[in-house]
Amino acid sequence: MNLPHPDHAWLDRLAHDLRGPLAPLQTATYLLRRDDLDEARRAELLATLDRQVRRLAAMLDELGDWVRADRGRLLGNREPVEPAMLLDHALVGAGLAGTPVDDDGQVVLVDADAQRLTQLLRTLLDFARAHDATPAISLRSGSGRITIRVAVPGIPVDAPEALVREPQAHPYDEGLGLRLLLAREIARAHGGELLAGADGGALVFRCELPLATGADARANA
Repeated sequence: MNLPHPDHAWLDRLAHDLRGPLAPLQTATYLLRRDDLDEARRAELLATLDRQVRRLAAMLDELGDWVRADRGRLLGNREPVEPAMLLDHALVGAGLAGTPVDDDGQVVLVDADAQRLTQLLRTLLDFARAHDATPAISLRSGSGRITIRVAVPGIPVDAPEALVREPQAHPYDEGLGLRLLLAREIARAHGGELLAGADGGALVFRCELPLATGADARANA
């Protein structure tokens, strides 16, 4: 497994990152006690509280997933699901509804934890949106596998494969820098793989997953 081990350097960074939301939380809490706040300022501070609480909760979820992945307990119940349908849900959740998807038209199934697989797809789409990019998405199936390709234009990366192998020093989502690693572990837990590479001027994520038993027959029925 390629997740970081809890050495002193990792724990130091973890403590630093988790402290990040605390300063604005403490400041907003202090200022909200003042009697002379106007409504506009009060609303601004409440929005800060909400934003930083959600950020801290996301960090703790990320850390919890890292622990589950390290113990081999990342997936829950699995059932046959359509990757194309999960991709639609992920696009809506990422605020990218209506983004074109180049689909080969095959209706295929994978044996998956639908929540985790949607999480994987959301991670890739959130990465694109955080860089103000519209991803080029394609789905292709064959030889018992489906390949989901997400190309993010305009992102020069010297070593793109490191994005799914090492924690990000400067996370795109103000998190702990583990989301892309966790996305790869979700793919691997399903018997697949998540790779990152470059194609022209685009950063390309390629997720490959095995089809569920009988999925090819259903696709051709």
